[in-house]
Amino acid sequence: MSNWIKIIAFTYPHEAHLAKGLLESSGINVIIKDEYTVQVNHFHSNAIGGVKLFVEETQVENALSILKESEYIKPQYEKSKIKLKKFTSEYKEKCPYCESTNVVKKKKWNYAKFIVMLFGLPTPFCKKRYFCFDCDNEWIVKNKKV
Repeated sequence: MSNWIKIIAFTYPHEAHLAKGLLESSGINVIIKDEYTVQVNHFHSNAIGGVKLFVEETQVENALSILKESEYIKPQYEKSKIKLKKFTSEYKEKCPYCESTNVVKKKKWNYAKFIVMLFGLPTPFCKKRYFCFDCDNEWIVKNKKV
């Protein structure tokens, strides 16, 4: 296996077989490694680095372009390191950065408000944020003022 290069790893063998089928249909030779180890005990998948796909060194660029085109390899978005931005309520269901719908509402505890609440003052002590799993960005949705 000296001229074979690992291009991608998967958690489960069936995911690797789908990608293998895609690459082989394009005429690229593929080898799957550690498939049986993960099938015996899938908890070992993360420990051994998952089920790996190897392709010949001459076909690496072609294989990577096919996997990117079919979204097995997703583009890396630069995580914003600035203060949380506020957006309109339109962005409760989709990410304002990458337009993905893979979004979840997340609550972050505000301990200062929690301590104030202990003294009997009613105040919300959770900040509601939204998080995108595709680009790892967080944002806040503005409340509409009537």
